[in-house]
Amino acid sequence: MADSRERIRGPPRDGREGFTSPRQVLRRLMLLSEGRQYREAATVVGRLGPSVLRSVVAELPMDILIEALPHSTYLLESFFNRLNTVIPNPKPEVPSEAIMWHLVKLFSNPHESGLRQRCTKLAQAIGTWQPSLRDALMARRKQLDQAIEGLGVHGLTADHSGSLISLHIALKNELQRHIETYKTAIHKLEELSTVTVNPDPAQSSHQRLLAISHGDIQQRLIDNKTLLTMLDKPALKQLSQLLENLSQRVQNDKEVLFCVGQIRRIDTSANTEERPAAGLLMNYSRGCEAVLGLMGPLSAPSSPTSNGCGSGSDGYHSDSDTDETKYLPQN
Repeated sequence: MADSRERIRGPPRDGREGFTSPRQVLRRLMLLSEGRQYREAATVVGRLGPSVLRSVVAELPMDILIEALPHSTYLLESFFNRLNTVIPNPKPEVPSEAIMWHLVKLFSNPHESGLRQRCTKLAQAIGTWQPSLRDALMARRKQLDQAIEGLGVHGLTADHSGSLISLHIALKNELQRHIETYKTAIHKLEELSTVTVNPDPAQSSHQRLLAISHGDIQQRLIDNKTLLTMLDKPALKQLSQLLENLSQRVQNDKEVLFCVGQIRRIDTSANTEERPAAGLLMNYSRGCEAVLGLMGPLSAPSSPTSNGCGSGSDGYHSDSDTDETKYLPQN
């Protein structure tokens, strides 16, 4: 009779059969992931308790799941939904930022059909788990947009006559004018030195200065006015503007190269050496904007239901088709 009851009861079919330790859960998840059975793996994760979940998250090679995106979306989404539901502070270390940047990479060049539909719940769960990621995305998008804007300031510049020429030629012409002016001024100073320079310090004393005649003051005014006219030419004042322009261009190019370097770290397959920088930066700016849109506004973690599972903890996604063209960033 007892055997009959055992046969009727049988093992549970809810994804918990035989899982008595985190090691067994981890082995099961690895086998399912290797077979790309991410839905089944998500179901297992959706039923883990807090202690087992912490252990599994610490041991599971998340980098493999990140590289498998968007196919592994179901499993990663289930992890974050379950973390948001049952894990209180302190939160375990989870590579949520790496997942976010991988999503940005996917949306910067969206080739997968239904990409938005597959990744929306994952992005929302990550945003709930680590709200600061929204700020990181907004800051990166702003940085990319500023770098793109900076690429447009390397055009022609106006010289002292108002003609549009390249900045380097404008600097060369300006420096030549300065050199010629300074040579003339030095020659004039040498002429004046034979008259005005007196090695005797007594000649420059306060009493001596108060005792000079009207004619001496008049000549001193003429000499100083001549020098000022030579050196204080309006045309010579453009050098500071040109140098400021040059400094801004240097800073802009630094920002562009810094952003390209960040993209290279996110996407090692990106052909950053050959692709136009503006197009590359614009794609990733749109990727940041797309993921921000998927995350949506900041919301509180979902409350657990009566059976201990969150509303989306089993990683289920609707398979209904939607119009993707109005959501995906355009290349």
